[in-house]
Amino acid sequence: MSNWVEIRDSLLEAMQIEKVGRELKNEFIVWLSKEGIEFAQAFADEVNKECKEDAPKEKGWCKIRDAFVLPVALNIGMYILKMVLTKSLEEKTA
Repeated sequence: MSNWVEIRDSLLEAMQIEKVGRELKNEFIVWLSKEGIEFAQAFADEVNKECKEDAPKEKGWCKIRDAFVLPVALNIGMYILKMVLTKSLEEKTA
């Protein structure tokens, strides 16, 4: 083996990368469920507000897009994100 492979393997073993990976994932899920979801919800609310304001001014497909498609897609996406994070937190605490 080359020196690089030996050095890399010894570093990975010393860092206990699996333990660090699990802890990092758990911390990220907790952060995302507390702070990240607030940011995502604020973004979705702002886009929905803009779409509601623009929908009456639009015509054809753009009116349908602003009145229904984008708001529904954002709301469903937020619901799924919240559900997945909730399940992830439940799994973590169980």
